[in-house]
Amino acid sequence: MSGHSVLNNIASDESSLSVKNVKKTEELTDINSHLESPSNSSTINNKNNDVNVEAEKTESCETSDNETETANKEDEWEDILGSGSLMKLTVTKGNPNTRPQRLQNCRIRYVCTLDDGTVVEKHDNFEVQLGDCEVVQGLDLALGLMNVGEVCKLKLESRLAYGTKGLEPLVPPEATVHFEIELLSVELEDEPETLTISERRLKGNKKRERGNWWYSRGENQLAIQCYRRALDYLDEVEGGIKTPLADEESEVTDAALQQLLEDRINVSNNMAAAQLKLELYDAALQSLQTVLRCQPQNVKALFRKAKVYRAKNDVQGALNCLRKAEQVSPNNTDILKEIATLQKLKDKQKKSEKELARRMFNGLQNNPQNDKKDSASKVRIWVTVGASIAVGLIGLAAYRFKFV
Repeated sequence: MSGHSVLNNIASDESSLSVKNVKKTEELTDINSHLESPSNSSTINNKNNDVNVEAEKTESCETSDNETETANKEDEWEDILGSGSLMKLTVTKGNPNTRPQRLQNCRIRYVCTLDDGTVVEKHDNFEVQLGDCEVVQGLDLALGLMNVGEVCKLKLESRLAYGTKGLEPLVPPEATVHFEIELLSVELEDEPETLTISERRLKGNKKRERGNWWYSRGENQLAIQCYRRALDYLDEVEGGIKTPLADEESEVTDAALQQLLEDRINVSNNMAAAQLKLELYDAALQSLQTVLRCQPQNVKALFRKAKVYRAKNDVQGALNCLRKAEQVSPNNTDILKEIATLQKLKDKQKKSEKELARRMFNGLQNNPQNDKKDSASKVRIWVTVGASIAVGLIGLAAYRFKFV
């Protein structure tokens, strides 16, 4: 190939490349002009608007889902103890950070029902001291988790409600109960020293009656707790009455103090009965001594003290207490029956003591080992006698044989 032909080919290639570049440049210009036209920009804006609308719809859906989940959580029953025995459903939220503290006074409205809707109890303005065993345990626990103004529902298994005994005639044994409660208000605990005589008696006797209720149901530990709280209000020794009295109680009279003393004696006597059930004999004896210091002839206290002595295996001490009680109440069948029982027990103990003494002083004669020793010594004696006789006979025979 000649040099002119080569040059011609190169020139033709360059011209074709330039034509292609020109076409690409025109295409890019057309695209830019197309994008910059008003119709196309509106189309793009519409697409962007569509995207924004979709995003807003998605956000609104997510928000509604979150609100639904929150509402569902509020509608769920809360397992307070994790065992299913105390379930709580919040109906209306109360004021934040207004939960009552232990021993504060709570005013509540509540309705207690069974599974079939039977109403067991209903109170519109009931006062309860939190944590002081004044209501069933499940209700007491739930109150500490409520805010003032809150309304909730509770579902209690029997062990946190009325237990194996139920509540005659409405609540059968082992029954699940339901409560609807509203916490109306919370007030500070009443200090016994700030109350009048009548107020102290009212509070103290209310707690004594609650202790009697627990005692009748066999809940002796809860009964003792109520009795001790009752003594806090009925005992005028510690602290005394420091504040001014009400208008109708211008001064502390002997009659008022005597009533307070009698109430306190009743509480101590009842507490001793509960302590006896739990076999807390030393504590029961201390409670009874408190009663007998004020009323030495109190028959119930003497009878219960006799039971304490009998439990401690002091039969004579128990008989002494019962004979004092018999002097006060000679026709009391329980006292007479207990005296007869203890007298038989005492006679039996005396007989056992005599038998033990006889064995101590005369047991050697009836000891089998001594009998064996006596038999052995008798055998030895007879062997010795027999041997002596045998030796004598042999000597006699030898003598005769020698001289015959």
